[in-house]
Amino acid sequence: MSWVIFTVVALTTLFPAISQAKGVFAHFMVANSDNFTRDDWISDFTAAKAAHIDAFAMNAGWGMNSTADSLDKAFAAAAEVDFKLFLSLDYSGDGHWPQDQVIIWLSKYTKLEAYYKHRGMKPLVSTFEGTESAGDWTEIKKKVNCTFIPDWTSLGAAKASKISVIDGLMSWDAWPNGTTPMDTDEDEGYMEHLRGKPYIMPVSPWFYTNLVRYNKNWVWQGDDLWYTRWQQVLEVDPEYVEIITWNDFGESHYIGPLHDKELSIFSYGEAPFNYALGMPHDGWRALLPYAIDQFKNPQRRDEIAIEKELLTVWYRLSPGSACKDGKTTGNTVSQNQKTIAPQQVLQDKIFFSALLESMAEVSVSIGGTNHSVSWTNVPQGGKGIYHGNFPMDKRTGEVVVTLSRNDRFLAQMHGQSISSSCPKNQTNWNAWVGNATAVDNRTLTTSGKPESSASVLSAYGSLIMASIWVCVGWILS
Repeated sequence: MSWVIFTVVALTTLFPAISQAKGVFAHFMVANSDNFTRDDWISDFTAAKAAHIDAFAMNAGWGMNSTADSLDKAFAAAAEVDFKLFLSLDYSGDGHWPQDQVIIWLSKYTKLEAYYKHRGMKPLVSTFEGTESAGDWTEIKKKVNCTFIPDWTSLGAAKASKISVIDGLMSWDAWPNGTTPMDTDEDEGYMEHLRGKPYIMPVSPWFYTNLVRYNKNWVWQGDDLWYTRWQQVLEVDPEYVEIITWNDFGESHYIGPLHDKELSIFSYGEAPFNYALGMPHDGWRALLPYAIDQFKNPQRRDEIAIEKELLTVWYRLSPGSACKDGKTTGNTVSQNQKTIAPQQVLQDKIFFSALLESMAEVSVSIGGTNHSVSWTNVPQGGKGIYHGNFPMDKRTGEVVVTLSRNDRFLAQMHGQSISSSCPKNQTNWNAWVGNATAVDNRTLTTSGKPESSASVLSAYGSLIMASIWVCVGWILS
């Protein structure tokens, strides 16, 4: 008779498979990837994995000749780096997907190694709208064994949840109406109506579009939204989160890297100027590993490790009244909203979030004058994501945001200058985003600057290991 003790070592990223299969996706516009090479795909997938994103929802419209080629390359590259993708069929663009073509495309791609599976079992399939084709999915699901979670926001949660063919729902309501603060009413409505079916909760940092070809020219509230929405994710606790988006540059809510080869939408869409040019959003990804790990591990959020303290800063590059508004509105009549001035929706402020082990001081300089600033949001217990803002008050010049603790330098972000001039004298309502990671503590000088420092742009991932010890009884010999 002898004892056998088995030790099972597991990554925390596998914990959801043991309990609830939580996942975080980013919406990817396939139409912007026509010129992508294998290296481009791998670069983006690697950046997404570093941010702890599980999969891309591949937005694919019907009738575009390049779509199949792009998807073939994407799935091949994703398999190389162990990243996942799933199809989000776009019914709002050049035409609705024919039922037989949906079956053909899904039959091909859902069998691939890199295709994302809901709870590790059935391939996940989503849509952008397509309510008129809801009846197609009974036959589609007979031919393709999948989990169908469409975005049918135009119907609303109550109506969409009553359509029997769905296995869950996604919402596209990621921005508040006008100046109203973002809340979770829509999310909670979806969760209630779905009665335990999976909900994909939308999270987005910004919205500005000005594309004449599509008759689009409005802003929705951004400002504190990236911080606020991730806090709301923890409150709502859905099964899935989808970030809107990775690369929709025409609507300014991209969090992926800027590739020159992806920016043709501005010429094709007849934009008055390229409002993504020189406007990186990579800094928003820096907060994701911690935020996503908190979401995926609701029972042990306080235990999530901070690999490196960091600072993320975002703001517009000119005051709202400095140049012409470009006839941009706050809100849009296309969504049956009352329009207001964009200056009412977007505030002239510097916004910043910091991932910290404990309380730190923050100061903001615009044009060389340093100001101590108080945090507007502090995490319970002192560890986690802090948030704050500072008014521009029509100041111009270089933006510098500094973190310190007990008079010791922690991190400093040197940002793009704020100016009273604009491209073609039209306000760019897009945000500029930067970030800096903490360095070894250094003494601050009387000017508020460290003895020596450097801003470091980064997006990083952390891997937290945990052990589960399983003791198994007797083995007779």
